[in-house]
Amino acid sequence: MPLKAQQQQPVLLDTMLKMNPAYVALLLNAMEYHQALVKRDVAIIKNRTAKQLRYSHSNGWVESQKQQLKNLETGYLIYHSFKEDSINIFLPTMPTGFTINGKAPLNNSLDYRAYLLFNATIDVSKEGKRNTYQLKVAETWEKKSKKIEGWHLTDRKAHLLGFPPQKH
Repeated sequence: MPLKAQQQQPVLLDTMLKMNPAYVALLLNAMEYHQALVKRDVAIIKNRTAKQLRYSHSNGWVESQKQQLKNLETGYLIYHSFKEDSINIFLPTMPTGFTINGKAPLNNSLDYRAYLLFNATIDVSKEGKRNTYQLKVAETWEKKSKKIEGWHLTDRKAHLLGFPPQKH
């Protein structure tokens, strides 16, 4: 069952304390990354993305981590705002009693992958042309160890919700 965190309504502290720490860390990492795009904070973006990043835009254009960093540094892309409408987190788990050749797996690699689905309003300029997009976004986040921190964005896909985009 997905966890839903509404941005419009504050998440109460007691709710946060009851959440799995992995969910909290993932939410904070994702939101920090989205705001780093706006701030053009290359250090955070590099820290929150995997080297093999595939960042797919709604028009089918795909950026790698290296391309994304270059496009932000040069001003080819300028994010003016990035607002999540809601975030749904899916952390897949193995079914109870799942075995491979009669043995329980030692490491559940799915514990280290999470999917975020959300609607977003993104105000961005590409080559000086500014538009606001209403998007449905799917992100895949992974980490390499059981530590709570260390989530990295590996894949992102976006689809237009509203057409055409609003021009400024």
